[in-house]
Amino acid sequence: MDMYPRLYVGESVKNPNKLIHKLQKHAKRIDAYVITLSKNPYDQLEIYKAGYLSQKYYRENPPYIIGIAAHYEEAVEIITRIAEETVAARGDCRLKEYLKCYM
Repeated sequence: MDMYPRLYVGESVKNPNKLIHKLQKHAKRIDAYVITLSKNPYDQLEIYKAGYLSQKYYRENPPYIIGIAAHYEEAVEIITRIAEETVAARGDCRLKEYLKCYM
């Protein structure tokens, strides 16, 4: 499972290293959310319940994780922050292209 080098971490995430370790071990009971790059060319980012990544499909097709959040609303806040950074840096909302500059 690949992680963004400048991983966005929500303020409510108490121990990000422990959460990252659980994600890498495909733990089933993770009470958090992940923000990933969309594999769909029409979408930019997706939010998943972290526990879903233990499913066979995600083990075989791991998503590229951009951020982690303690709850859904925090994940949305992180995406908003990414969008604001993108507009400030590029003048557009091409989030994938902005994030790929740091990969």
